[in-house]
Amino acid sequence: MYAHHSSPSFSKVVLRLFAVVSLIFLAYFSYSTFAEHDPLKERLYKLGYPTEGFIFSNNTIRWADGHLTIVQGAYVEDYPITAEQAYEIARQYLASYNKKLEKYNYKLYPDKKTLTEKEKNGQKYWVFELKLDTGGSKLFAGFIWVNRKTGAVSVKGLLG
Repeated sequence: MYAHHSSPSFSKVVLRLFAVVSLIFLAYFSYSTFAEHDPLKERLYKLGYPTEGFIFSNNTIRWADGHLTIVQGAYVEDYPITAEQAYEIARQYLASYNKKLEKYNYKLYPDKKTLTEKEKNGQKYWVFELKLDTGGSKLFAGFIWVNRKTGAVSVKGLLG
């Protein structure tokens, strides 16, 4: 003989559903708040670089840190400046300008989220958008180019 089970009440179903949805929301909120997101690594991934190790395609080795190696037969050309190094080189280049802007509470900085690769006159560059932080808003001020082989910096826009 079967035992008779009564169906749960509408309020119990709604309460359980609310608890499950709340738990999912809290888990997502916790992850998005406390998980570390590195904008440079995200941009590198979008530009076709692996998250670890390297990718070899079309005679080009793309390393996870943004280091690039081009192989053409016995000739190997290395571009050792990584994305993180390019960002630090750009920040150091802007340090003297930021010293002068300090009294106005302004700051110039390369925006990590805008990292891209460009080629100009046979040279390869890391390029960041240059932003001017005025305290309340962040204004576009041009581009900062970092040579991937030599680390030389050039600015196009507000500063040159």
